[in-house]
Amino acid sequence: MKSLVFLLLPLSALLLAEPGKDAAFEKELAQFQGTWRPISMEMDGKFLTEEQIGKTRLTIKGEKFTFDTGKDSHDGLYKIDPSQDPKQLDIVITRGDEKGKTYLVAYKFEKGQMVQVMQVSNAKRPTEFTGQKGSGNLLEYWERVE
Repeated sequence: MKSLVFLLLPLSALLLAEPGKDAAFEKELAQFQGTWRPISMEMDGKFLTEEQIGKTRLTIKGEKFTFDTGKDSHDGLYKIDPSQDPKQLDIVITRGDEKGKTYLVAYKFEKGQMVQVMQVSNAKRPTEFTGQKGSGNLLEYWERVE
């Protein structure tokens, strides 16, 4: 009898899931797909230079990503929650010198660009899209190159 319960629990979860929720999630995840380059990064009021960000590329396939600066790279997972306001992203590092770290990010898409904001301290997830001095945030604008 116990084994029947364990078989039925996952099935009941599937049947009770909101219709269209998976489709909406997949549509949101599809916006991330491809290779991106940063066009602007502002960290607590200071803009990073083209020399600092010019070779950086972010490639996303499904929930997996590779972040390459030209000097080093790491891999990980993009775990999105578009049901939150602002939309939330956990960037989970699975390979590289920050392996095991999770960044707490808010994101949005505007005018064909991906916009992400995180606290430099990573103490909590930002609720506003700002990188101004005193915010303690890193605000990033990305454009798709592929």
